[in-house]
Amino acid sequence: MTGEQPGGPGDTLIVSGGGSTLVATDTLLAEAARLRLLQGDAEDWLVRVARIQALDSDQPLGPVMSLPNAGMNVFAARSALERVAERSQTLADALIAAAEGYGRAERLRDWGASLSGAWLGSTLGLLAPLLALAAVPGLTVGVVGLVLGGLLTGRRPGDAPAEIGAWVHAHPRALTNPVLVEAVRVIVSSADDAATGRAGVPFPVSLALGDEGLGLLGVTTTAAGLVGLARPLGLLRETPVSVERLDGGTRPLGPPPAGAARPGAALPGRPVAPPAGFEDLAARIPSVSEDAPQVRIERYGGPDDASWVVYIGGTAAWSPVAGEQPWDLTSNLVALADQGSGSYRAVVDALREAGVAPGDPVVPVGHSQGGLVAAQLAASGDFNTVAVATFGGLTAQVALPADVEAVMVEHTDDLVPALGGTATGDDERLVVRREVFAETEVPVDRPLPAHALTTYRETGRLMDGSEEPRLQEFRETLGKILGREAGESSRWRGFRLADG
Repeated sequence: MTGEQPGGPGDTLIVSGGGSTLVATDTLLAEAARLRLLQGDAEDWLVRVARIQALDSDQPLGPVMSLPNAGMNVFAARSALERVAERSQTLADALIAAAEGYGRAERLRDWGASLSGAWLGSTLGLLAPLLALAAVPGLTVGVVGLVLGGLLTGRRPGDAPAEIGAWVHAHPRALTNPVLVEAVRVIVSSADDAATGRAGVPFPVSLALGDEGLGLLGVTTTAAGLVGLARPLGLLRETPVSVERLDGGTRPLGPPPAGAARPGAALPGRPVAPPAGFEDLAARIPSVSEDAPQVRIERYGGPDDASWVVYIGGTAAWSPVAGEQPWDLTSNLVALADQGSGSYRAVVDALREAGVAPGDPVVPVGHSQGGLVAAQLAASGDFNTVAVATFGGLTAQVALPADVEAVMVEHTDDLVPALGGTATGDDERLVVRREVFAETEVPVDRPLPAHALTTYRETGRLMDGSEEPRLQEFRETLGKILGREAGESSRWRGFRLADG
Protein backbone atom coordinates (compact mmCIF):
# COMPACT_ATOMS: atom_id res chain seq x y z
CA MET A 1 0.00 0.00 0.00
CA THR A 2 1.59 3.25 -1.10
CA GLY A 3 -1.07 5.74 -0.12
CA GLU A 4 -2.79 6.36 3.17
CA GLN A 5 -6.55 6.63 3.18
CA PRO A 6 -8.08 9.44 5.21
CA GLY A 7 -9.29 8.13 8.52
CA GLY A 8 -7.08 5.02 8.35
CA PRO A 9 -4.83 3.69 11.12
CA GLY A 10 -2.11 6.17 10.21
CA ASP A 11 -4.54 9.02 10.94
CA THR A 12 -5.49 7.71 14.38
CA LEU A 13 -4.41 9.82 17.33
CA ILE A 14 -4.11 8.18 20.76
CA VAL A 15 -4.49 10.71 23.57
CA SER A 16 -3.49 10.11 27.18
CA GLY A 17 -2.53 12.04 30.30
CA GLY A 18 -3.66 15.57 30.88
CA GLY A 19 -4.38 14.83 34.52
CA SER A 20 -6.73 11.92 33.75
CA THR A 21 -6.51 8.14 33.54
CA LEU A 22 -8.07 8.05 30.09
CA VAL A 23 -6.24 6.52 27.14
CA ALA A 24 -8.20 6.41 23.90
CA THR A 25 -8.43 7.72 20.37
CA ASP A 26 -9.18 11.39 20.00
CA THR A 27 -12.41 10.44 18.16
CA LEU A 28 -13.70 8.39 21.09
CA LEU A 29 -12.89 11.10 23.61
CA ALA A 30 -14.53 13.74 21.42
CA GLU A 31 -17.66 11.57 21.11
CA ALA A 32 -17.79 11.13 24.89
CA ALA A 33 -17.52 14.91 25.32
CA ARG A 34 -20.38 15.48 22.85
CA LEU A 35 -22.56 12.99 24.72
CA ARG A 36 -21.83 14.79 27.98
CA LEU A 37 -22.89 18.08 26.36
CA LEU A 38 -26.08 16.44 25.06
CA GLN A 39 -26.79 15.08 28.54
CA GLY A 40 -26.25 18.53 30.05
CA ASP A 41 -28.54 20.19 27.49
CA ALA A 42 -31.27 17.59 28.07
CA GLU A 43 -31.06 18.04 31.84
CA ASP A 44 -31.24 21.82 31.40
CA TRP A 45 -34.41 21.48 29.32
CA LEU A 46 -35.88 19.15 31.92
CA VAL A 47 -35.49 21.94 34.48
CA ARG A 48 -37.31 24.34 32.13
CA VAL A 49 -40.12 21.86 31.49
CA ALA A 50 -40.50 21.35 35.23
CA ARG A 51 -40.92 25.11 35.63
CA ILE A 52 -43.62 25.14 32.96
CA GLN A 53 -45.47 22.32 34.67
CA ALA A 54 -45.20 24.11 38.00
CA LEU A 55 -46.70 27.26 36.52
CA ASP A 56 -49.56 25.29 34.97
CA SER A 57 -50.30 23.50 38.24
CA ASP A 58 -50.56 26.87 40.00
CA GLN A 59 -52.90 28.18 37.28
CA PRO A 60 -54.87 25.19 36.03
CA LEU A 61 -57.07 27.35 33.83
CA GLY A 62 -54.19 29.44 32.45
CA PRO A 63 -53.54 30.05 28.76
CA VAL A 64 -51.11 27.16 28.35
CA MET A 65 -53.37 24.43 29.76
CA SER A 66 -56.31 25.80 27.86
CA LEU A 67 -54.68 24.78 24.59
CA PRO A 68 -55.73 21.39 23.16
CA ASN A 69 -53.57 18.51 24.50
CA ALA A 70 -51.10 21.00 26.05
CA GLY A 71 -50.61 18.98 29.20
CA MET A 72 -49.99 15.78 27.26
CA ASN A 73 -47.49 17.51 25.00
CA VAL A 74 -45.52 18.84 27.96
CA PHE A 75 -45.56 15.39 29.56
CA ALA A 76 -44.36 13.76 26.32
CA ALA A 77 -41.57 16.32 25.96
CA ARG A 78 -40.45 15.62 29.50
CA SER A 79 -40.43 11.86 28.91
CA ALA A 80 -38.42 12.27 25.70
CA LEU A 81 -35.90 14.54 27.41
CA GLU A 82 -35.51 12.06 30.27
CA ARG A 83 -34.77 9.30 27.76
CA VAL A 84 -32.22 11.50 25.94
CA ALA A 85 -30.47 12.43 29.19
CA GLU A 86 -30.42 8.83 30.43
CA ARG A 87 -29.26 7.38 27.11
CA SER A 88 -26.54 9.97 26.52
CA GLN A 89 -25.27 9.49 30.08
CA THR A 90 -25.17 5.71 29.65
CA LEU A 91 -23.29 5.94 26.37
CA ALA A 92 -20.84 8.53 27.70
CA ASP A 93 -20.21 6.45 30.83
CA ALA A 94 -19.56 3.40 28.67
CA LEU A 95 -17.06 5.24 26.49
CA ILE A 96 -15.25 6.71 29.50
CA ALA A 97 -15.20 3.31 31.19
CA ALA A 98 -13.66 1.80 28.06
CA ALA A 99 -11.03 4.54 27.94
CA GLU A 100 -10.25 4.09 31.64
CA GLY A 101 -10.03 0.32 31.22
CA TYR A 102 -7.65 0.70 28.31
CA GLY A 103 -5.62 3.16 30.36
CA ARG A 104 -5.38 0.76 33.29
CA ALA A 105 -4.35 -2.07 30.99
CA GLU A 106 -1.72 0.11 29.33
CA ARG A 107 -0.30 1.27 32.64
CA LEU A 108 -0.20 -2.32 33.91
CA ARG A 109 1.57 -3.39 30.75
CA ASP A 110 4.07 -0.55 31.00
CA TRP A 111 4.65 -1.28 34.69
CA GLY A 112 5.24 -4.96 33.96
CA ALA A 113 7.63 -4.18 31.11
CA SER A 114 9.50 -1.65 33.24
CA LEU A 115 9.74 -4.02 36.20
CA SER A 116 10.90 -6.88 33.97
CA GLY A 117 13.46 -4.65 32.32
CA ALA A 118 14.76 -3.46 35.67
CA TRP A 119 15.10 -7.03 36.94
CA LEU A 120 16.81 -8.17 33.74
CA GLY A 121 19.17 -5.18 33.80
CA SER A 122 20.08 -5.78 37.43
CA THR A 123 20.64 -9.48 36.79
CA LEU A 124 22.81 -8.85 33.73
CA GLY A 125 24.85 -6.31 35.71
CA LEU A 126 25.33 -8.81 38.52
CA LEU A 127 26.39 -11.54 36.08
CA ALA A 128 28.49 -9.23 33.89
CA PRO A 129 31.88 -10.81 34.76
CA LEU A 130 30.57 -14.32 34.04
CA LEU A 131 28.88 -13.17 30.84
CA ALA A 132 32.07 -11.46 29.68
CA LEU A 133 34.03 -14.64 30.36
CA ALA A 134 31.47 -16.76 28.52
CA ALA A 135 31.51 -14.34 25.60
CA VAL A 136 35.23 -14.82 24.89
CA PRO A 137 34.80 -18.14 23.03
CA GLY A 138 31.87 -16.75 21.11
CA LEU A 139 33.77 -13.62 20.08
CA THR A 140 36.73 -15.79 19.03
CA VAL A 141 34.50 -17.97 16.88
CA GLY A 142 32.88 -14.87 15.43
CA VAL A 143 36.18 -13.26 14.46
CA VAL A 144 37.47 -16.49 12.93
CA GLY A 145 34.23 -16.95 11.07
CA LEU A 146 34.39 -13.39 9.75
CA VAL A 147 37.94 -13.91 8.49
CA LEU A 148 37.12 -17.28 6.90
CA GLY A 149 34.02 -15.85 5.34
CA GLY A 150 36.06 -13.04 3.86
CA LEU A 151 38.56 -15.48 2.39
CA LEU A 152 35.79 -17.53 0.82
CA THR A 153 33.71 -14.65 -0.50
CA GLY A 154 36.38 -12.06 -1.15
CA ARG A 155 34.73 -9.54 1.22
CA ARG A 156 36.85 -7.48 3.61
CA PRO A 157 35.96 -7.20 7.33
CA GLY A 158 35.58 -3.44 6.85
CA ASP A 159 32.61 -4.07 4.57
CA ALA A 160 30.44 -5.05 7.58
CA PRO A 161 29.05 -1.54 8.29
CA ALA A 162 28.13 -1.17 4.63
CA GLU A 163 26.38 -4.52 4.75
CA ILE A 164 24.46 -3.50 7.86
CA GLY A 165 23.40 -0.30 6.10
CA ALA A 166 22.33 -2.30 3.06
CA TRP A 167 20.31 -4.64 5.28
CA VAL A 168 18.55 -1.72 6.96
CA HIS A 169 17.89 -0.23 3.52
CA ALA A 170 16.38 -3.53 2.41
CA HIS A 171 14.29 -3.82 5.60
CA PRO A 172 13.18 -0.23 6.31
CA ARG A 173 10.41 -1.28 8.69
CA ALA A 174 12.95 -2.86 11.06
CA LEU A 175 13.68 0.50 12.73
CA THR A 176 10.09 1.77 12.55
CA ASN A 177 8.52 -1.08 14.48
CA PRO A 178 6.52 0.08 17.53
CA VAL A 179 7.53 -3.08 19.38
CA LEU A 180 11.21 -2.21 18.89
CA VAL A 181 10.53 1.35 20.02
CA GLU A 182 8.99 0.14 23.28
CA ALA A 183 11.82 -2.33 23.79
CA VAL A 184 14.38 0.45 23.38
CA ARG A 185 12.46 2.59 25.88
CA VAL A 186 12.61 -0.19 28.48
CA ILE A 187 16.28 -0.95 27.77
CA VAL A 188 17.26 2.70 28.16
CA SER A 189 15.39 2.91 31.46
CA SER A 190 17.06 -0.30 32.67
CA ALA A 191 20.65 0.86 32.11
CA ASP A 192 20.83 2.25 35.65
CA ASP A 193 19.64 -1.08 37.03
CA ALA A 194 22.43 -2.85 35.15
CA ALA A 195 24.95 -0.43 36.67
CA THR A 196 23.65 -0.92 40.21
CA GLY A 197 23.57 -4.67 39.66
CA ARG A 198 27.19 -4.57 38.55
CA ALA A 199 28.00 -2.61 41.72
CA GLY A 200 26.40 -5.34 43.80
CA VAL A 201 23.34 -3.37 44.88
CA PRO A 202 20.46 -5.78 45.67
CA PHE A 203 17.60 -5.62 43.18
CA PRO A 204 14.94 -4.45 45.70
CA VAL A 205 17.17 -1.51 46.65
CA SER A 206 17.89 -0.72 43.00
CA LEU A 207 14.17 -0.88 42.24
CA ALA A 208 13.33 1.47 45.11
CA LEU A 209 15.89 4.03 43.94
CA GLY A 210 15.14 3.80 40.22
CA ASP A 211 12.39 4.94 37.85
CA GLU A 212 9.86 2.60 39.42
CA GLY A 213 10.52 3.97 42.94
CA LEU A 214 11.92 7.23 44.22
CA GLY A 215 13.35 8.24 40.85
CA LEU A 216 16.79 8.99 42.27
CA LEU A 217 18.30 6.83 39.52
CA GLY A 218 17.25 6.66 35.90
CA VAL A 219 18.04 7.96 32.46
CA THR A 220 19.46 11.16 33.95
CA THR A 221 22.04 9.34 36.08
CA THR A 222 22.87 6.94 33.25
CA ALA A 223 23.53 9.85 30.89
CA ALA A 224 25.57 11.60 33.58
CA GLY A 225 27.66 8.45 33.99
CA LEU A 226 28.32 8.23 30.25
CA VAL A 227 29.32 11.89 30.13
CA GLY A 228 31.62 11.44 33.13
CA LEU A 229 33.33 8.43 31.54
CA ALA A 230 33.74 10.17 28.18
CA ARG A 231 35.14 13.52 29.30
CA PRO A 232 38.62 12.25 30.32
CA LEU A 233 38.88 10.91 26.76
CA GLY A 234 38.13 14.36 25.31
CA LEU A 235 34.58 13.38 24.33
CA LEU A 236 31.22 14.95 25.24
CA ARG A 237 32.94 17.96 26.79
CA GLU A 238 30.74 21.02 27.19
CA THR A 239 32.03 24.50 26.37
CA PRO A 240 30.88 28.09 26.78
CA VAL A 241 28.38 29.19 24.13
CA SER A 242 27.24 32.43 22.58
CA VAL A 243 24.41 33.46 20.25
CA GLU A 244 23.91 35.88 17.41
CA ARG A 245 20.86 37.15 15.62
CA LEU A 246 20.59 36.26 11.93
CA ASP A 247 18.07 38.32 10.03
CA GLY A 248 20.04 39.15 6.90
CA GLY A 249 21.29 35.88 5.44
CA THR A 250 23.77 33.40 6.84
CA ARG A 251 27.51 33.06 7.28
CA PRO A 252 29.84 30.27 8.43
CA LEU A 253 29.36 29.02 11.95
CA GLY A 254 31.46 30.63 14.65
CA PRO A 255 31.89 33.95 16.47
CA PRO A 256 30.99 37.09 14.50
CA PRO A 257 33.91 39.02 12.99
CA ALA A 258 35.65 41.47 15.30
CA GLY A 259 33.67 44.68 15.60
CA ALA A 260 30.50 43.20 14.10
CA ALA A 261 27.27 44.56 15.51
CA ARG A 262 25.17 42.41 17.80
CA PRO A 263 21.66 43.72 17.13
CA GLY A 264 19.81 41.69 19.80
CA ALA A 265 16.36 43.18 20.26
CA ALA A 266 17.30 46.52 18.66
CA LEU A 267 16.33 45.57 15.10
CA PRO A 268 12.67 45.06 14.24
CA GLY A 269 11.76 41.48 13.39
CA ARG A 270 9.88 40.16 10.41
CA PRO A 271 6.07 40.50 10.66
CA VAL A 272 4.39 37.21 11.48
CA ALA A 273 0.84 36.10 12.27
CA PRO A 274 0.25 34.13 15.49
CA PRO A 275 0.39 30.35 15.02
CA ALA A 276 -3.06 28.95 14.34
CA GLY A 277 -2.48 25.50 15.81
CA PHE A 278 -0.20 22.51 16.12
CA GLU A 279 0.65 22.31 12.42
CA ASP A 280 1.82 25.93 12.50
CA LEU A 281 3.91 25.26 15.60
CA ALA A 282 5.67 22.30 13.98
CA ALA A 283 6.16 24.15 10.69
CA ARG A 284 7.96 27.06 12.37
CA ILE A 285 10.55 24.90 14.15
CA PRO A 286 13.91 25.44 12.39
CA SER A 287 15.32 22.63 10.28
CA VAL A 288 18.78 22.69 11.80
CA SER A 289 21.97 22.31 9.76
CA GLU A 290 25.57 23.32 10.34
CA ASP A 291 25.19 26.96 9.23
CA ALA A 292 21.47 27.52 9.83
CA PRO A 293 19.84 29.19 12.83
CA GLN A 294 18.65 26.72 15.45
CA VAL A 295 16.21 29.05 17.22
CA ARG A 296 13.28 31.18 16.09
CA ILE A 297 11.70 33.67 18.48
CA GLU A 298 8.35 35.39 17.97
CA ARG A 299 7.14 38.36 20.00
CA TYR A 300 3.48 39.40 20.29
CA GLY A 301 1.70 42.23 22.10
CA GLY A 302 2.83 45.69 23.16
CA PRO A 303 5.70 46.93 25.31
CA ASP A 304 3.80 46.29 28.53
CA ASP A 305 2.10 42.99 27.66
CA ALA A 306 4.56 41.10 25.48
CA SER A 307 4.26 37.33 25.02
CA TRP A 308 6.72 35.03 23.26
CA VAL A 309 7.07 31.76 21.39
CA VAL A 310 10.50 30.16 21.02
CA TYR A 311 10.95 27.39 18.45
CA ILE A 312 13.95 25.09 18.96
CA GLY A 313 15.38 22.75 16.33
CA GLY A 314 16.85 19.27 16.60
CA THR A 315 20.35 17.82 16.46
CA ALA A 316 22.64 18.97 13.63
CA ALA A 317 25.99 17.28 14.44
CA TRP A 318 26.64 13.75 15.67
CA SER A 319 30.35 13.70 16.45
CA PRO A 320 31.16 12.85 20.11
CA VAL A 321 33.83 15.57 19.97
CA ALA A 322 32.26 18.97 20.58
CA GLY A 323 32.80 21.34 17.67
CA GLU A 324 31.31 24.76 16.99
CA GLN A 325 27.73 23.45 16.72
CA PRO A 326 25.97 23.29 20.12
CA TRP A 327 23.09 21.24 18.69
CA ASP A 328 25.25 18.13 18.77
CA LEU A 329 25.67 14.75 20.42
CA THR A 330 27.36 16.38 23.41
CA SER A 331 24.31 18.56 24.08
CA ASN A 332 22.05 15.54 23.60
CA LEU A 333 23.66 13.55 26.39
CA VAL A 334 24.40 16.51 28.66
CA ALA A 335 20.76 17.58 28.32
CA LEU A 336 19.61 14.06 29.22
CA ALA A 337 21.93 14.30 32.23
CA ASP A 338 20.26 17.64 33.08
CA GLN A 339 23.63 19.38 33.38
CA GLY A 340 22.96 22.52 31.34
CA SER A 341 23.67 21.61 27.73
CA GLY A 342 25.15 24.04 25.24
CA SER A 343 21.88 24.11 23.30
CA TYR A 344 19.89 24.93 26.46
CA ARG A 345 22.24 27.77 27.43
CA ALA A 346 22.15 29.15 23.88
CA VAL A 347 18.34 29.26 23.92
CA VAL A 348 18.35 31.03 27.30
CA ASP A 349 20.84 33.60 25.99
CA ALA A 350 18.80 34.15 22.82
CA LEU A 351 15.61 34.75 24.79
CA ARG A 352 17.32 37.26 27.05
CA GLU A 353 18.96 39.11 24.17
CA ALA A 354 15.62 39.17 22.34
CA GLY A 355 14.22 41.13 25.28
CA VAL A 356 12.11 38.63 27.24
CA ALA A 357 11.25 40.19 30.61
CA PRO A 358 10.94 38.04 33.76
CA GLY A 359 7.13 38.11 33.83
CA ASP A 360 6.47 37.76 30.09
CA PRO A 361 4.53 34.62 29.12
CA VAL A 362 6.75 32.24 27.10
CA VAL A 363 5.72 29.19 25.05
CA PRO A 364 8.66 26.89 24.15
CA VAL A 365 8.16 24.59 21.14
CA GLY A 366 10.74 22.06 19.98
CA HIS A 367 11.53 18.99 17.89
CA SER A 368 13.86 16.16 18.93
CA GLN A 369 16.69 17.67 21.00
CA GLY A 370 14.79 20.95 20.79
CA GLY A 371 11.80 19.24 22.41
CA LEU A 372 13.97 18.19 25.34
CA VAL A 373 15.30 21.75 25.69
CA ALA A 374 11.75 23.15 25.48
CA ALA A 375 10.59 20.83 28.28
CA GLN A 376 13.62 21.73 30.40
CA LEU A 377 12.85 25.43 29.92
CA ALA A 378 9.35 24.79 31.25
CA ALA A 379 10.72 22.79 34.19
CA SER A 380 13.51 25.23 35.11
CA GLY A 381 11.52 28.30 36.07
CA ASP A 382 14.07 30.50 34.27
CA PHE A 383 11.15 32.13 32.42
CA ASN A 384 7.41 32.48 32.90
CA THR A 385 6.60 29.41 30.82
CA VAL A 386 2.82 29.05 30.53
CA ALA A 387 2.58 26.32 27.88
CA VAL A 388 4.90 23.97 26.01
CA ALA A 389 4.60 21.75 22.94
CA THR A 390 7.14 19.17 21.82
CA PHE A 391 7.37 16.91 18.80
CA GLY A 392 9.50 13.76 18.96
CA GLY A 393 11.34 14.99 22.06
CA LEU A 394 13.16 12.92 24.69
CA THR A 395 10.91 14.36 27.37
CA ALA A 396 9.54 11.37 29.31
CA GLN A 397 11.57 11.98 32.48
CA VAL A 398 11.41 15.79 32.58
CA ALA A 399 9.17 16.78 35.49
CA LEU A 400 6.87 19.64 34.47
CA PRO A 401 5.09 22.11 36.76
CA ALA A 402 1.38 21.45 37.19
CA ASP A 403 0.43 24.96 36.02
CA VAL A 404 2.12 24.60 32.61
CA GLU A 405 -0.15 23.36 29.83
CA ALA A 406 1.93 20.73 28.03
CA VAL A 407 1.31 18.69 24.89
CA MET A 408 3.94 16.09 23.95
CA VAL A 409 3.61 14.50 20.50
CA GLU A 410 5.33 11.17 19.86
CA HIS A 411 5.17 8.72 16.98
CA THR A 412 5.00 5.15 18.19
CA ASP A 413 7.30 4.12 15.32
CA ASP A 414 9.89 6.81 16.14
CA LEU A 415 12.93 5.51 18.04
CA VAL A 416 14.18 8.89 19.21
CA PRO A 417 11.60 9.70 21.94
CA ALA A 418 12.20 6.20 23.35
CA LEU A 419 15.78 7.24 24.15
CA GLY A 420 14.29 9.41 26.89
CA GLY A 421 13.18 6.27 28.75
CA THR A 422 9.88 5.51 30.41
CA ALA A 423 7.73 8.23 31.89
CA THR A 424 8.08 9.02 35.58
CA GLY A 425 5.65 10.93 37.77
CA ASP A 426 2.05 11.97 37.15
CA ASP A 427 2.14 15.55 35.89
CA GLU A 428 -0.52 17.22 33.78
CA ARG A 429 1.07 16.72 30.36
CA LEU A 430 -1.10 15.54 27.48
CA VAL A 431 0.61 12.91 25.32
CA VAL A 432 -0.52 12.44 21.72
CA ARG A 433 0.70 9.36 19.86
CA ARG A 434 0.39 8.19 16.29
CA GLU A 435 1.88 5.38 14.21
CA VAL A 436 2.90 7.13 11.01
CA PHE A 437 3.61 4.05 8.91
CA ALA A 438 0.81 1.84 10.17
CA GLU A 439 -0.31 0.97 6.65
CA THR A 440 2.12 2.81 4.40
CA GLU A 441 5.45 1.83 2.98
CA VAL A 442 8.42 3.11 4.95
CA PRO A 443 10.68 5.41 2.87
CA VAL A 444 14.11 3.92 2.18
CA ASP A 445 15.86 7.16 1.27
CA ARG A 446 16.23 8.50 4.82
CA PRO A 447 16.94 7.04 8.26
CA LEU A 448 14.22 7.08 10.93
CA PRO A 449 11.55 8.67 8.70
CA ALA A 450 8.99 8.63 11.52
CA HIS A 451 11.22 11.15 13.32
CA ALA A 452 11.22 13.63 10.44
CA LEU A 453 9.86 17.08 11.23
CA THR A 454 7.64 16.84 8.13
CA THR A 455 5.82 13.82 9.57
CA TYR A 456 5.28 15.63 12.87
CA ARG A 457 3.88 18.56 10.93
CA GLU A 458 1.36 16.18 9.37
CA THR A 459 0.45 14.90 12.83
CA GLY A 460 -0.02 18.51 13.89
CA ARG A 461 -2.49 18.93 11.03
CA LEU A 462 -4.47 15.94 12.27
CA MET A 463 -4.45 17.38 15.79
CA ASP A 464 -5.81 20.69 14.49
CA GLY A 465 -8.69 18.81 12.85
CA SER A 466 -9.46 16.82 16.00
CA GLU A 467 -12.49 17.57 18.16
CA GLU A 468 -10.80 16.17 21.28
CA PRO A 469 -11.63 18.81 23.92
CA ARG A 470 -8.16 19.06 25.47
CA LEU A 471 -6.48 19.59 22.10
CA GLN A 472 -9.01 22.31 21.32
CA GLU A 473 -8.40 23.83 24.75
CA PHE A 474 -4.65 24.05 24.12
CA ARG A 475 -5.22 25.87 20.83
CA GLU A 476 -7.60 28.26 22.58
CA THR A 477 -5.04 28.86 25.32
CA LEU A 478 -2.41 29.62 22.69
CA GLY A 479 -4.75 32.18 21.14
CA LYS A 480 -5.37 33.86 24.49
CA ILE A 481 -1.64 34.06 25.26
CA LEU A 482 -0.55 35.44 21.89
CA GLY A 483 -3.62 37.40 20.82
CA ARG A 484 -4.78 37.95 17.25
CA GLU A 485 -2.50 40.76 16.15
CA ALA A 486 0.64 40.19 14.07
CA GLY A 487 3.95 39.99 15.88
CA GLU A 488 7.65 39.99 15.02
CA SER A 489 9.92 37.05 14.28
CA SER A 490 13.70 36.78 14.62
CA ARG A 491 16.18 33.96 14.01
CA TRP A 492 19.08 33.10 16.29
CA ARG A 493 22.09 30.89 16.02
CA GLY A 494 24.18 29.49 18.83
CA PHE A 495 27.84 28.50 18.56
CA ARG A 496 30.41 27.08 20.89
CA LEU A 497 33.35 29.15 22.07
CA ALA A 498 36.81 27.75 22.67
CA ASP A 499 36.94 26.27 26.16
CA GLY A 500 39.58 28.32 27.84
